[in-house]
Amino acid sequence: MSILNVCVIGHSYIRRLRDYCMQTETDNLNLDPGVFKVSFRGKGSLRLSKRVFRAEILHFDSIPDVVVLQIGENDTCESTNSEKLARDIISVGQYLRDGVGVKVVIIGQLIRRMQFASCQNFNVFVVQTNEHLKRFAEPLGGIYFWGHQGFWRDFHYLGPDGVHLLCTPAEDQPMRKFRRSIRNAVILHSKVLRPPLCHPKREPGEMMWQREEYHHQHHQLKYIGGKKGKKEPENSRRLTLSMCYQILIKNVWQK
Repeated sequence: MSILNVCVIGHSYIRRLRDYCMQTETDNLNLDPGVFKVSFRGKGSLRLSKRVFRAEILHFDSIPDVVVLQIGENDTCESTNSEKLARDIISVGQYLRDGVGVKVVIIGQLIRRMQFASCQNFNVFVVQTNEHLKRFAEPLGGIYFWGHQGFWRDFHYLGPDGVHLLCTPAEDQPMRKFRRSIRNAVILHSKVLRPPLCHPKREPGEMMWQREEYHHQHHQLKYIGGKKGKKEPENSRRLTLSMCYQILIKNVWQK
C-alpha cells in the first residue's frame, strides 16, 4: 500500500510543533513511517487574510492525502464576526478538497488565550467560532472538525506570553498533548482512506483508553476512573476493558 502524505498547516502553533517534534525525534508525529509521511507548514502570525497564506502555504507541488489546518486565532479581534470567520475557515477546507484535491481536511478547534494577551472578548469569539465550525463541517464530506482535548478547564497549558503552549525542558506536557491530539486526528480520519490492519503504535506511556480515536469510536464505553480517595471496584474495571477489547477485535474482523 502507498504511504499517506499528511501536511499540518497553521500559524506559530504548528511552527513550534514542528520544532518540538524535531527536538524529540518525533518529526513524523510518532506515526509509522511505513504508513504516514508527515510534513509541516507553520508560519508565525499567519492569518487567513494574508496573501502569503494562499500564495505560499496552500500551494503544493505534491498534493497531500490529508491536511490538518490550525488557523483562525490570529484573525480573531474585537470586531470579529465569529460565524463569518468560521465560514472563511471552512472555505479554505473546501478549497483544499475541491480545488487542490486533498482527500481529507481536518480543521482543528481554535484555542483560547490569556486575557492580557488578546482582545477583551477573544475567548468568547473562540468558543463561538468553534461551535460554528463544528456545525458547518458536519454535513461536508471529507472535511472534519477536530476538538483538542485538555485545553479548556483552565489556562495552565499556556506559556508566560499567554498565547503559546508551554514548552520548556522542565515542562512540555501541553506540547506533547497537542502533538498527540494532531496525531490522533490523523489516525482517526485517515481510516476513510485505508482500513487499518492493526492499531498504530502508542505514545510512550499512553494507555489505550487515553487514545483520542478510542474515545471517538467507543464513547459509550468510557474508562471508569474513580475519584480521588475512592477506589473503583476491580471487577468493574476489568469488565469494562474486556468489553472494549471485544468491540475492537470485532471491528477488525468486520473490516
